Amino acid sequence: MKGHPVLKLIRTQTKRWKRKVRGSIFIEYLLLLTIIGIGAIAGLTTLRSALINELMDLANAINAINS
Repeated sequence: MKGHPVLKLIRTQTKRWKRKVRGSIFIEYLLLLTIIGIGAIAGLTTLRSALINELMDLANAINAINS
């Protein structure tokens, strides 16, 4: 029964399906990491802008004290 053609076909189809599933999971993780990366870059850019604005306000306050 081990060498039955139907069982061989089922085994090969199962192997192909597992490979396809593995590939699709890899693509999903790749897309997820890409989206997280873009979000992190956008968040850091916003943080940088806010920090620069706060430092400019601090510099203006110090300049006003010295004047």
